[in-house]
Amino acid sequence: MRADLHIHSRYSDGAHWPSEIAHLVSEAGLEAACLCDHDTLGGYHEFSEAALALGVKTWPAVEIDCIDTATSYKSEILAYFPDYSYSATESFLTRSLEARRLKIAGLFDRAGSLFGTAELSFEELLRHRTSGRPAGSAPLDTAGLRFSKTDLFLALRSAGSLPQSANYREFKKAYFDTGLFSDIRFEKPELEWLASLVAQDGGLLVLPHVGHEFGDSLQAMKADYARLDTLLSRFRDIGVQGVELYDYRSDETPGINAFVEKACSSYGFFHTYGSDCHGPGSAKPSLGGFYGEFEGFGAWRKQRKD
Repeated sequence: MRADLHIHSRYSDGAHWPSEIAHLVSEAGLEAACLCDHDTLGGYHEFSEAALALGVKTWPAVEIDCIDTATSYKSEILAYFPDYSYSATESFLTRSLEARRLKIAGLFDRAGSLFGTAELSFEELLRHRTSGRPAGSAPLDTAGLRFSKTDLFLALRSAGSLPQSANYREFKKAYFDTGLFSDIRFEKPELEWLASLVAQDGGLLVLPHVGHEFGDSLQAMKADYARLDTLLSRFRDIGVQGVELYDYRSDETPGINAFVEKACSSYGFFHTYGSDCHGPGSAKPSLGGFYGEFEGFGAWRKQRKD
C-alpha cells in the first residue's frame, strides 16, 4: 500500500481537521495513512470514519513525547495499534492531556498579566483552536485536544506582544529556559515504561525521524554511528519494533533513509514511512510527496512467527 503513517491534525499542531486530512490523503493517491497527533488519540475516530469511507486503510496511532535516560534520548516515539485496542495507552494520555491543559491555562493567566494583554486568555485560545470545523462534523470533545507552549507563543505574537518576526526557538530560550516561565515543566515518561504500557494494548512502537538526532545530516550520522547503533540496540531491547523512514525535506533524505535501513538490518525492525505533514503554514506542509510501499503490520507479525 502507498502509505504515509505520520500526519498531524488540529487535535495537536496540524493545520487541518482529521476528516479534511482523510480527503487530502485520498486525493494524493495514498492507500494507507495514520493520524499521529502529539500525545492524543482524540482525532482517530473522526479520521478513521472519513478515511474508511474513502477506501483508505488506517490504524489508531499517536506520537508520544518521551525520554530514555540511559541514552539521553529526549524526543518522541510513535505507537500504532493494529488490533484497534488502546485503552491502557489512552487512559494515560487522557490524564497527561488534562495535566498539560491546566498548566497551559496557568501560563496564559500569567502571560496576560505580565504582557498587559487583557484579551490573552486560555478561553480565547480554546475558541480559536475549535473554530473552522467542517460542515456536518460531529460535536468536538475538547478533552482530546493537545495544548503546548507553542500555543502561548502564537497567541502572544498574534496579540502584538511579540514581533511578527519572532520565532518559537528564541521565545522558548528567553521565557522557558530562563526567566518568566522557567518553573513550568512538562514531565515526559520514560520510554521503557511507555513500552510496557503500549504492549498491554498489543501496540507496536516505532522510532521516528532518527535523523533528527544527528541534525538531519548523513555525514553526522556516519561520523557518530556508535550513537545510532546504541539507540537501535537499546530501543530493540526495551520493546521498540520499528524504525521510521522519513521525509527530511532535503536532498539528504534518500541517503539518510538508506543508511538507517542498513543500520537496522541486523536488528529485525520493520519500517514505516512518514511525511510528518502538519499542513499549510507549517514547516512541514507536504502530503503525498513522500510515502512508501507498506505491507501492513500483519506482514511483520507473520514474519516474526515464521
